[in-house]
Amino acid sequence: MQEFDVVVVGAGAAGLRAAIAAKQAGAKVALLTKVHPLRTNSGLAQAGINAPLGPDDSPEAYAGDILQAGDGLCDPAVVQNFTHQAGDAVMWLERAGTPFNRAAGGRFDRRRIGSNSRARSLYVDDRTGHVVMQVLYEQFQRERIPLFADWFVTSLALEANRCVGVNALGLRSGSMDSFAAKAVILATGGFTRMYLPSTVSMGTTGDGQNLAYQAGVSLIDLEMVQFHPLACPGGKGLMITEAALAEGGQIVVAGGQPIAGLQGATRDKICLAIAQASRNGAGGVWLDLTMIGRQKLHQRLPQTLDLIAKVAGLDPAKDLIPIGPVAHRPVGGIEAGTSGQTSIGGLYACGECACTGLNGGGRLAGNILTEMVVFGARTGEAAAAYAKSAPAAAFPAGRLDEEKKRLDALISAEKTEYTAGRIHAELGALMDAKAGLLRDAAGLQAARDQIHALKDKYARLRVKNQSPIYNYELVSYLELGAMLNVAEALVAAAAARKESRGAHRRSDFPARDDRIGISHTVVRLVQGEPQVDTRPVVAL
Repeated sequence: MQEFDVVVVGAGAAGLRAAIAAKQAGAKVALLTKVHPLRTNSGLAQAGINAPLGPDDSPEAYAGDILQAGDGLCDPAVVQNFTHQAGDAVMWLERAGTPFNRAAGGRFDRRRIGSNSRARSLYVDDRTGHVVMQVLYEQFQRERIPLFADWFVTSLALEANRCVGVNALGLRSGSMDSFAAKAVILATGGFTRMYLPSTVSMGTTGDGQNLAYQAGVSLIDLEMVQFHPLACPGGKGLMITEAALAEGGQIVVAGGQPIAGLQGATRDKICLAIAQASRNGAGGVWLDLTMIGRQKLHQRLPQTLDLIAKVAGLDPAKDLIPIGPVAHRPVGGIEAGTSGQTSIGGLYACGECACTGLNGGGRLAGNILTEMVVFGARTGEAAAAYAKSAPAAAFPAGRLDEEKKRLDALISAEKTEYTAGRIHAELGALMDAKAGLLRDAAGLQAARDQIHALKDKYARLRVKNQSPIYNYELVSYLELGAMLNVAEALVAAAAARKESRGAHRRSDFPARDDRIGISHTVVRLVQGEPQVDTRPVVAL
């Protein structure tokens, strides 16, 4: 068993920033991750990172845009606090070496993306997330924090409603080990790999949400799932950054006619407009970048230009690019306070796996990276402070042996009708069809019934690969279990919200209803089943 003050699980932008902050606050820190930091989903946030740094901007204007995108479900105090810290958080990245694009005179160049009322997104061409991750990883290495890459956390270690560490499987060694800690931070990212297709990386499977949910922590507003409007259909897996719209691109129907009313619209409204145009027999919907011109495309969107050419076989300077909405990022997640604290002592959550009250019903475009660095730093500092003052607690005796036996029991040469890949494919198609951009009661009930059936099949699965080294079949099995559990909770939450708000759209309840809707949807695991309650939104 290894012992630390703070263990961070997940190595995306939030996890790296949390680990750095905890170390600088004096804690002995370790970071566990199932994939290398530079392969995490954070690198896909390409368009920019929001901060109210422009001469025409302010934290108050920024807060107003977040509240509008959140559609009545944001915690105003959390929003105000966040917008006043965002500038310093992004400037920390700049001082650490992030080469943000500059305008004349050396000032930061800024984009206006999504429904932001100002041009407030700093950017690095069209690869902002990738470069930010490089800088964060460099700063992480400078702190000499132990990195346990290729480690999959299988369970939390709990003792008297305190989290005192984790049990994890080392993929490289094939052995289990315990990591004792006074504080554990979950920074494991989203869960939208449960949808097929989706924009996210392979490992974005809701691991942290499931760990917290199984431990008794509430999941908040899971029904709020954002779809990205600019994905190439047909399984190509190509997501085009919204920076393309900020640079002058347009969404058009047959004949090149732009869809009206999309300038400055929220992501959910753009997705609905595309879906409506497709249903109305428009013959398809396209992204038109031709008016930007080849030179500007090369200068401002070089990665996008290259990806479209290589993946879709199209020339954005002269061709229209077919697009459609695809599952992108969750808005809800693990219930966490503004410093990441959960209902379990010593257990924290930050980044995309957490729900702090910032985003409400819809995340403002350009906020995901800002959210990761602001809340990552806060959570790392809070976890370090907790670790300094928390009394010692023994790691639960025998817990690691129990976990070894559980995983050993999954490995068998016994033949089963289904595979993890097949169940995942069925789950992905089901979620896209029944709990996707538009939902209704009948579809959600069908989804719930079919998820129960898939969970029954999952319970009978066995892992045939008996090698202890890099057993990715076992990893896929564990990831599938997390996705099934979180999908079940999500469907229950979506069925409970009988209105349309933010990223949640019900065709049978198409209107926003403030009489019932100004509340959070809260899901807890009770006797193996999701129990849904509501909680009023905190007002100033």
